[in-house]
Amino acid sequence: MLSNILAAMLPLVVVFSLGYRAGWHKDFNAEQVSTLNRMVMLYAFPLNLFVGITGTPRATLAEQVPLAASVFLIMCGSFAVAYGLSRYVFRRDGAASTLQGLAIGGPSVPFIGSAMLPPLIGHSSATVAISAAVFAMVLVQTPISLMLLAKNADAAAAPPLLKQILSSLEEPIVWAPIVATALVILDLHPPHALLNAMGLLGNTTAGVALFASGIVLFSQRVSITLPVIVTVASRNIVVPALSWLLLAAIGLSHETIRAAIMALSIPVGTVVVILGVRFRVDEREAASTLFLSAVLSVLTMTFFIACVS
Repeated sequence: MLSNILAAMLPLVVVFSLGYRAGWHKDFNAEQVSTLNRMVMLYAFPLNLFVGITGTPRATLAEQVPLAASVFLIMCGSFAVAYGLSRYVFRRDGAASTLQGLAIGGPSVPFIGSAMLPPLIGHSSATVAISAAVFAMVLVQTPISLMLLAKNADAAAAPPLLKQILSSLEEPIVWAPIVATALVILDLHPPHALLNAMGLLGNTTAGVALFASGIVLFSQRVSITLPVIVTVASRNIVVPALSWLLLAAIGLSHETIRAAIMALSIPVGTVVVILGVRFRVDEREAASTLFLSAVLSVLTMTFFIACVS
């Protein structure tokens, strides 16, 4: 168990630290992070998903449907619940509630899951969980967040939700796993030489995403406030714990519950900081949430790994 915990957490600690050091040493700045993220989202990550899914046998993929549904529905549901509580119970403004909901409901599975999950749940389960998280974040959470943030900034400029979703479908990060899943269902297998070539760039996904997150952490001033503490506690502890109880009550298998909880216990995603900076909304709170969630995840993820193993 200890070796699995170290294998999962070491990439997070080491590469985050290298990114933080790069920001401190002025090797990279916050503006260059967007370039790194663009490369990951347009090329490396779609290739990583495509190679991972096409390498999964059709029978194995069919067995992972409960895992995919669990991750997708819990991410969407926790985002909606967190937004509703923040907006209508705690009376925060619309933009702050949107970012807080996204932070609580959007773990960084698409960005760092490929580095942390395979040692814990295996490559096939990790690929399915990551793909489900991508669909939840890209097709549901991000379009709704963009619409709400734009509406808060300028109601006339807020794009329709359907247009946001249709636009998201054009992104490689969405259609790459869809195409790969279709090939597996049809029992069509691309040549291994081609998959290996794609994997050369695809395998850089987790490292570059973690490195960029470290730079973001350095570039933003950290301030620990009550909303930050509540958000981090909800993301790192409350959501995975309640998900564990819910999935156990439904009667899913131990392997499915374990894989889902490992994915859902991953810390806050960098998309919260990216949107905060873009719309100039609670930038410090977003960066502080990302920082504290990442630091404490070393302890909270270790706890959940030990509990569900």
